[in-house]
Amino acid sequence: MKITAIETIALMDPGKAWETVVRVHTDEGISGIGQAESPSLVIEAIIRCDGGLEEILQGEDPLQVERLWQKMYAATGLFGRRGVTIAAIGAVETALWDIAGQALGKPVCELIWQACCTVTESSDIKERVRPYATVYPPGEDVGEIIDRFTLATERNFRAMKLEEWPGGFSHVSIQRDVEVVRAARETIGEERDLLIDVQNRWSEVGQALESIRAIAEFRPFFVEAPLPADNLAGLARLADAVDTRIAVGDWGFTTRFEFEEIMEKGRVDVVQPSSVRSGGIREITRIAEAAYRRGLICVPHAWCHMVGVAAEIHLAAVLPNMPYFEMPIAFPDSPIISELLEPAIEVDADGLIEVPKRPGLGFALNEEVVEQFRVAPH
Repeated sequence: MKITAIETIALMDPGKAWETVVRVHTDEGISGIGQAESPSLVIEAIIRCDGGLEEILQGEDPLQVERLWQKMYAATGLFGRRGVTIAAIGAVETALWDIAGQALGKPVCELIWQACCTVTESSDIKERVRPYATVYPPGEDVGEIIDRFTLATERNFRAMKLEEWPGGFSHVSIQRDVEVVRAARETIGEERDLLIDVQNRWSEVGQALESIRAIAEFRPFFVEAPLPADNLAGLARLADAVDTRIAVGDWGFTTRFEFEEIMEKGRVDVVQPSSVRSGGIREITRIAEAAYRRGLICVPHAWCHMVGVAAEIHLAAVLPNMPYFEMPIAFPDSPIISELLEPAIEVDADGLIEVPKRPGLGFALNEEVVEQFRVAPH
């Protein structure tokens, strides 16, 4: 089997959502899908330019996934060894795993096992895995926050994430922070986990310390991206000073190399490699294994990018330190989020998602949605 082409699929639902999907084609009619949280025109350029990913992979055997990742990474060093080039490589690599699984008749989770040495659980692949819901936007006022978090509980999620928002968390005052976190906690109850995303809003450690200590009584599972992404020294000071877990990683961080720096210099408690940005499925297993050696957890990012969510399901099935992964509840919803994949990803009554036993990622694009919302790369 040989790779013949790489296709960029740009989807746009005006005012609601945009998506960049990558599809790798082969001469045996098997194709695989991946996704990048990056502008489709930029991903298209990285794929199609002279020396781009399509030229690099033309005629290659798609089952040699790790060798082809190395080939793409080495050949695009002058494109930029981090950032959007890695997002494109990761999208293609996810598609290659999808192809490999289909060709071998195995789900991706059976192909990507990453040994983490001594573990307290068995080496069995999990049959069900647990997402958390990012409720976004969280709501314009406390009443809307209550309504939207109530919806998340009704959909059986066992963990939900509260985002910063103008007029809401991290924008007004510590008193406002306490008010909205209390509302979210009271809505979801004591048995569910509450995650909080600051999206780099706090500019200095003192401000972050004061707010995190003020909301500690509501037991946030973690506080994500509390400081500007490059402020690793500040993150270290903060992580050392509070008992609440500090989580970092989705804000443009890529590859095991940057995550090693986050863990060593930033001393964070949770790493958040993005399944649609940080370099692909195998790269996340390496990041998670490095975190495991340090006693840290890995909770990957995907937000509303559903091919990325499909990849996370397979990652969570094999990694011992991935208690949650991200899944969206978006307002407003869009078919290019909730209807993009077939079959739909469903959360059961226990707040879990069944790991598919179907070959590859186990999901296909809904071609009706693709046809309706496809636009030229932009």
